[in-house]
Amino acid sequence: MNPTLYTVAYPECDAGDLQTIDTWRAANDPTGHALVRPHFTLVFASNSVDAATYLAHVAAVAARTAPIAFHCRYAMLGTDAHSPRAHAYLVPDEGYAALSLLHDALYTGPLADALRLDLPYTPHITVGTFESAPLARAWCAARNQAGVSVPGQVAALWVGQVVDGRFEHRGQFELIG
Repeated sequence: MNPTLYTVAYPECDAGDLQTIDTWRAANDPTGHALVRPHFTLVFASNSVDAATYLAHVAAVAARTAPIAFHCRYAMLGTDAHSPRAHAYLVPDEGYAALSLLHDALYTGPLADALRLDLPYTPHITVGTFESAPLARAWCAARNQAGVSVPGQVAALWVGQVVDGRFEHRGQFELIG
């Protein structure tokens, strides 16, 4: 059986911005905070191919992709029709298209069949998980009213899997295209 792998990109940001994000995550998403540091998920829970094929594909995409500058200026409510829980996301306005195109490129070739067409992709950094959508919406509204501004860049892709409640890295690939 193939391992369940993910591809993430860790934002490179000002240390103060990363500390703010980390504080929000620790307070509002302790499970996610303990699992993995702040990140954009680019490939979600795929076990459609063996690890060697997966890693080679991510390496090839990274080799033809340039680093991506982004700027998150919006805290967005994220909901799931199958759960009463809701999320708070930091969503980039600058870099949105480039991150989305990177996501699309990763879901080609050996990962093409793993793409869920029923879920639209929104690049984001999860900063909270709440018991209800109204709670998440209120948290986002407060952040947006105060002003959200997190600039940074994505310069590498990390492949990993969840083992014993932690995200363990299986490979890192610099964006060099």
